Amino acid sequence: MKDYSLYYWDQRLQEAEVIELMNQAWEELYELEFDQTFGAWRGVHFEPETDIVHITWENMYSGPPMMISIHRVTRTLRMDYAREEFIELEQAEIERIRALPPGQRR
Repeated sequence: MKDYSLYYWDQRLQEAEVIELMNQAWEELYELEFDQTFGAWRGVHFEPETDIVHITWENMYSGPPMMISIHRVTRTLRMDYAREEFIELEQAEIERIRALPPGQRR
């Protein structure tokens, strides 16, 4: 079973589209054999000016987070390192979750 857990998800995107794009990202990671280093999804970010969704993930060797960018219409993919502003949003959400009492964490 695939894990769709995220620290951050841009609420301008519908859940069904987020899952579809994450599946496409996973297929790309698997095809490029990144699945052996995949650690966990971090976040899904939407850039409306370019109609691109950025999906960040961390690898199991604790390097910098990676990012897959997918154009919503053409479904063109691009691999890159995550932008600092995305990491900051995700880190703020991680800290918020950590600050919750143990019974209220998701």
